Amino acid sequence: MALADFYPVIKASHVGLAMLSGGLFAGRGLGVLLGAQMPMSLAVRRLSQVIDTALLTAAVFLLATLQLNPFATPWLLAKLALLIAYIMLGMLALRRAPTQAGKALAFAAALACFVMMVAVARTHDPLGFLRVVGW
Repeated sequence: MALADFYPVIKASHVGLAMLSGGLFAGRGLGVLLGAQMPMSLAVRRLSQVIDTALLTAAVFLLATLQLNPFATPWLLAKLALLIAYIMLGMLALRRAPTQAGKALAFAAALACFVMMVAVARTHDPLGFLRVVGW
């Protein structure tokens, strides 16, 4: 069997894992902002790492299946740039920002990056939903 035969499963896995990862991040971020300890517990951090590793693995399989180069495909390059920003902002939101206001701002910006990544993926346009609203 060719890798292309598994495309529907790989894509569904990637989409499902992306939603799971984003949902877990949103929950953890809210928990941190509310002062809860569980979002930063070892078990929750490990779960997040496992989900994110599976998500990135599915992304690599999609790239291989579709024979896409993210550096030559503008919408994939935009997703990659947003992913880097999302990770950095997520680190600030969950543990690195020194103030509660800083954590809240980083959390909101990370969620905006996540939403934009979804929009870029759905539209295959580097501007995502911004193109639809006239930018």
